[in-house]
Amino acid sequence: AQGSEPRAPFDPGCSVARELRGFEGDLPQSRAAIAEGQKLTVISLGSSSTMGTGASSEERAYPAVMRDELSRLLPGHEIEVTNAGIGGNSAHQMYQRMDSDVLEERPRLVVWQTGVYDAIHDIGVEKFKRILRKGIAKLREASIDVVLMDQFPVPRAERFPAFASYVAALHEVAAETGTPVFRRHAMLEVLLAERRLKPEELLPMGSQHLVDASYYCVGVNLARTLAEK
Repeated sequence: AQGSEPRAPFDPGCSVARELRGFEGDLPQSRAAIAEGQKLTVISLGSSSTMGTGASSEERAYPAVMRDELSRLLPGHEIEVTNAGIGGNSAHQMYQRMDSDVLEERPRLVVWQTGVYDAIHDIGVEKFKRILRKGIAKLREASIDVVLMDQFPVPRAERFPAFASYVAALHEVAAETGTPVFRRHAMLEVLLAERRLKPEELLPMGSQHLVDASYYCVGVNLARTLAEK
């Protein structure tokens, strides 16, 4: 079917303004690793949109795209990105596996994509915020840089009236804790509005791997921002 082919590498159709993909805050551990010529180890902690549900291959999930783009932008540096996404995971479930899936691996950076399950199931905004605070504190205590990745825009959002409040809650905790946020929600909304992505490219629908396109856009834009840090 037309549009089902994966996008070519480094497709400029994903490029967005630095103001949209960028974030405030320093990433001292990551910056030190790059400056000292050490391996930059990253763990992508998340749910199905980190795991790569619906992608045509593991290499088309956002963490692999991010690794490839970081390697391109930082030639000569060793980049290792581990995909620790599990479909359907809540923020609490991710917090519970931080010891085994993150701390034992001793990464320099964790990109924590979370909040979709919690918003769709409306677990309670204050509960969600408490879990985020605990997770950020746990990672920081282990001297790991943290970047939060917010939710993607859900199709037919009126089905989930509380969804927007969970996007806002993630940003509130980020501001309160000084944690950088990769604003996936805003970025994908712009790409949708400009018709550079189609709604069916946000979520796995059928078997045509259209979702490769949105994973690609997330991976390259996040890599470009991290490389500038």
